Amino acid sequence: MIRDFLREQGKGNIAPDDHIEIDLGLDSLEKVGLLTFLQSTFGIEIKEDVLLNHPTIEKLSEFMKEKKQRISVETIKWTEILKEKVDLHLPKSWFTFNLFKNSSKVFFKMYFRIQGEGTENLPQSPFILAPNHQSFFDGLFVSAYLKNRIMKNTYFYAKEKHVRHPIIRAMAYRHNIIIMDINRDLKQSLQKLAEVLRKGKNIVVFPEGTRTRNGKLGELKKSFAILSRELNVPVVPVSIRGAFEALPRGSIFPRPWKKIHIKFHQPVFPEGNDYESLITRVQERLVAETG
Repeated sequence: MIRDFLREQGKGNIAPDDHIEIDLGLDSLEKVGLLTFLQSTFGIEIKEDVLLNHPTIEKLSEFMKEKKQRISVETIKWTEILKEKVDLHLPKSWFTFNLFKNSSKVFFKMYFRIQGEGTENLPQSPFILAPNHQSFFDGLFVSAYLKNRIMKNTYFYAKEKHVRHPIIRAMAYRHNIIIMDINRDLKQSLQKLAEVLRKGKNIVVFPEGTRTRNGKLGELKKSFAILSRELNVPVVPVSIRGAFEALPRGSIFPRPWKKIHIKFHQPVFPEGNDYESLITRVQERLVAETG
């Protein structure tokens, strides 16, 4: 049953000794889906460390066979998952937030040949910004072209492992950054992003999940499409071109005078789209600009 579920998620041929992360490459959202499937199908409360302690399909199957309370195959109901209450206190934006953003824009214009366009495409209602991911500075490149009032209502998320230093964590809490431990609280991380949108705010989600290794657009994950479809929030694709050449993965210092172009595209609205068609439409707009 676990094998059949994973095949339906596009994981192809699956062997009993396949490692969930190494061999099958499940990302954070896919792990949430798997855990939800296990919980609803076998009728037991499952902690998220189950996948860490039972990392292969065979070990996971043996665990479920021993612990199951029932067997009842159900589809994943993201609507119900995102409706679950979650404790979220939005970080308060200090005056330094826009000050840092505006000074960064000045610096980027001096250090790089950076240009931006399309901010008139940003909706008045809450939206999801979906940039491709080329460099460590991508979040700043995008935010540099947001107006102060929009920036104040726009939230980023950071992986817990990147903000463990007390000073960095304190700065994050005061600059619209929501800290998430996606290795331990996968489902709650997605629920927190949903709660931000419900509060009338905007979020920035990098659909690829990680920086490109070759400058090309990678596979887009499903999380932004689920949030858009279930909460009826438009997605604004943001293409970043030239940042990979300025700061390729593994480099330490950015290369000066590199031309960088940021483009905010027309929003993609969820009406009439399912998850896959939302992903396809966003991907088409990003590929057209970035390759």
